[in-house]
Amino acid sequence: MLKNAFRLTVLAAAILVGACGQEAQNKTAPVVAAPASLELSASDVMQATEQSLQNMVAITGQLQAYNYTTVQSEINASVAKVLVREGETVKKGQVIVQLATQDADSRLRQAEAALASAKAESILANAIKERNEQLHKDNYISDIDYKRGLAEAAARAENVKAQMSLVEIARKGLSNTVLIAPMNGIVSKRYVQVGQVVAMNSPLLDIVDLSQLELVATITPQHVAALKVGQEVEFNVQGFSQQFTGTVSRINPVADAGTRAVTFYASVNNAQSLLKSGLFVQGNLALGRSEQGLVVPLVAVRYDENKQAYLWLVEQQKLVKRPIVLGMQDAKSGLVLISQGIQAGDKIVLAQLNPQAANMAVKMAE
Repeated sequence: MLKNAFRLTVLAAAILVGACGQEAQNKTAPVVAAPASLELSASDVMQATEQSLQNMVAITGQLQAYNYTTVQSEINASVAKVLVREGETVKKGQVIVQLATQDADSRLRQAEAALASAKAESILANAIKERNEQLHKDNYISDIDYKRGLAEAAARAENVKAQMSLVEIARKGLSNTVLIAPMNGIVSKRYVQVGQVVAMNSPLLDIVDLSQLELVATITPQHVAALKVGQEVEFNVQGFSQQFTGTVSRINPVADAGTRAVTFYASVNNAQSLLKSGLFVQGNLALGRSEQGLVVPLVAVRYDENKQAYLWLVEQQKLVKRPIVLGMQDAKSGLVLISQGIQAGDKIVLAQLNPQAANMAVKMAE
């Protein structure tokens, strides 16, 4: 009995020691975590494709008429008639304003009378000169009297010329009472009314030709070097559904003193007169030539602490951080050309990721 009890005690102790050893082993064994993975949707990934890219720069500007003029009065007079109003179309040579003619008529008659008097005096002076020539030959008058007669005749002849000029001026003044349109266009502003007295050089009407407009805009200093005559501008105007185009025709040679921006002008064909002078526009200017290459969205490009550009790619169901070299960028489409670092068909991740996501497993959502 004593021997059997001792055996049971030893067996129980062995079982207890074994159990304690197993528990200690379980406590010290490392726990292996399941590998982390990232689930992406189809909209988070795109393939790098090859296409043509044009560098476009956003611009804002204003339209103005290429040809416009202000009709001014060339004399002091009152307004007798204004034959056109704002918005009316006029043709070159058309009578648009009639000024009062009373004063101009009086000045013309006075000038003509003075001319007639000068001609009469010139005739008399020439007759005296011819008589003195004969008397001088016969020694009946002195040299001084003879020369005085010649000078008098010459002076009277010059006076006739002067009076003729005054008559021409008076006639021009009378003709200036009738103002005609100097160009084809549309009356944009009327400054005077009937009965109003206007002075010389007073503005009467503004006329604009809308068949040819200019887009006036500025470009920032970093893009000035790429700005060239002949480049195309695409723009939109509020209230119009269609897009319009223009061509850079002139570039201001002097930059703005404050912003260093440069003003350029783009010609816009407006044969149907749809657009109006003074409208505000927004558009894009094509800089340089288009380039062919692998293109990705700008939102996919990331930068590390050293300002090195990189992309997140999916390769063999894992995230790969790939350094790249950027090429031409298009602000309009939001695309950038990748010069080095990727190949056609590479899967580019568009989603924002933590820099430590490299080599993380990727699962595509169904």
